[in-house]
Amino acid sequence: MNQDELVNAIISEVKRVLAQRGITVGASDGGKQISALPPSPVQTAGGPTAAVVPSSAIGITDMSGKQVITQKDLEPYKGQAITVGAKAVITPLAVDYAREKKITISRTAPASGQKADHAQAPADGVSVALTVSPDFKGDGSMLKTLLAAKHLGVKDATGGTYEAGVKKVAEAVASGSVNFGICLENTGMEAPIFANRNSRIRAVHCRDTMEARAARIDIGANVIVLDSTSNPEAIISGFTGL
Repeated sequence: MNQDELVNAIISEVKRVLAQRGITVGASDGGKQISALPPSPVQTAGGPTAAVVPSSAIGITDMSGKQVITQKDLEPYKGQAITVGAKAVITPLAVDYAREKKITISRTAPASGQKADHAQAPADGVSVALTVSPDFKGDGSMLKTLLAAKHLGVKDATGGTYEAGVKKVAEAVASGSVNFGICLENTGMEAPIFANRNSRIRAVHCRDTMEARAARIDIGANVIVLDSTSNPEAIISGFTGL
């Protein structure tokens, strides 16, 4: 789909939503002119193309003041449209929930001179469940340091058997007490088997940035598994957009 087709599709969808609400585009509503300006496409960091929607658009919930968008933030808005800030962090679970509940998420236009990415946006309030295999030969503690540098809180599920640790990660993610999970092991094969026994979990073994982005955007993964040969920073950055 080219840019013109995307713009026309968005305009048509806005008109459809307005029509459902009994509002005719171009007509006045209580003396106020209803505007249907065409959105402009904008590429989000590590995510699909989003649209810039006028703040005056009817039927769109404005969440541009929030720095972090989580699943809980989206739960009241099933089937609706929301607009978020140009540099807001949208957690993987929120992306997954929006897709499932048909919530349209659009970004506001970046301020003049700003880039459209959100690499520097703080992620306070985003938490991660983490477990490291007991037989992992590398430095498992480096993940905590890396996550802390990205302002991600860590709930450590390491301890006992690795299978038990992965189960704790899956339960924490499924319950919503954390935003996503990370498992670190030698091969990357065990954790997906253990975690995916939980019907609410999509655990994927990721080896590079491209796979991490695809896991989040295309598959809706909420647990990522790293092996001893992977680059944790590249994978976590690709998965979270941070």
